[in-house]
Amino acid sequence: MLSRLGFGTSGVMGAALTTSGRLKLLDTAWDAGIRHFDTAPLYGFGEAESLLGPFLRRRRDTITITTKFGLLPASVHPLARPLIPLARGVNRRLLPPLRRGVARLASRRSAAPGPQASSLLVPPPGAGAADPVAAPPAGRQPGVPSPADQRSAGPDTPYTPANLRQQLEQSLRKLQCDCIDYYLLHEAQAAYLQPPFLDTLDQLVAEGKIRHYGIGGGRWSSRCIVERFPQHPWVLQIPDTHTNDDTAWFAEHSAGPLFTHSALRLGREGAQQELGALLGPWAALRQRPVEDPALVAELLMALALSRNARGCVLFSSGHGDRIRANAALLQTLSTLDPPAQRWLQAAASASADAAAPHP
Repeated sequence: MLSRLGFGTSGVMGAALTTSGRLKLLDTAWDAGIRHFDTAPLYGFGEAESLLGPFLRRRRDTITITTKFGLLPASVHPLARPLIPLARGVNRRLLPPLRRGVARLASRRSAAPGPQASSLLVPPPGAGAADPVAAPPAGRQPGVPSPADQRSAGPDTPYTPANLRQQLEQSLRKLQCDCIDYYLLHEAQAAYLQPPFLDTLDQLVAEGKIRHYGIGGGRWSSRCIVERFPQHPWVLQIPDTHTNDDTAWFAEHSAGPLFTHSALRLGREGAQQELGALLGPWAALRQRPVEDPALVAELLMALALSRNARGCVLFSSGHGDRIRANAALLQTLSTLDPPAQRWLQAAASASADAAAPHP
């Protein structure tokens, strides 16, 4: 049975300076009951899959894994590799203040009058964080790129059967396993996909190298692929925040469980501004003061789990207490009384009564 929460390794390599510290984070997720782990060749300067390998080998029969095809890390000169831990440490110190500054700017701009007011961090409903556009231009059908799109489309890694097999074999070696549960095309576009490549995906399933294949990308690009190639059993992984109102479409069209991520991508100040009246009812429901700094992240995760009620919500953290808190939230949600569950479902679906006080 797929875990309702999945642990992503996109940030694990920068969360701790030592291999033992990174493995401890994976162990913490395991101990908290998380049984799905998400990675990619791109993550951690190409090291995340190799980190996950020994961890998976001891638990492979009880864990599901996702890795991806397409995006590869930039090459790093061997002499520069010792500097990577230092760069990660600098990023950990500089990025949080930068995010907070952007959140403050977003709050000021969203409060300004006129049509220019908008949040810099939250896309309009239906758009994803990685999407270049939220909707097709007038007159264009979903899944059918314009001539300009077709001319400009060009993946970093060519979508050929040979590259697909080569990259998959590299991932299998690093992950120390003989089969990938979910193999996703990393930020693919419909224009990348041709019949020989798609046929090879089906062949890899038949060979037992992968169990399922799908798309790990933006909401609009994923929807284009599904609608252009509906005959293929696409498993979908998309960014999903509390502003998105079409998550049900992706859940319906995913051939397997829907994977969602980025629920926590807002900084605390930006989230407080965007969540508005939802925080008060959630604080009352949890019987905690609305000023509690943990409430924002907790509410965002609760909304994500409610929106994706039958799939898997991915997150990543370099703090063991936050990993345990997210896992504990699952138990909390399962014990909510019916009125509280109805309120949370309404809030997650952005219905008109989402901000109504909890009875």
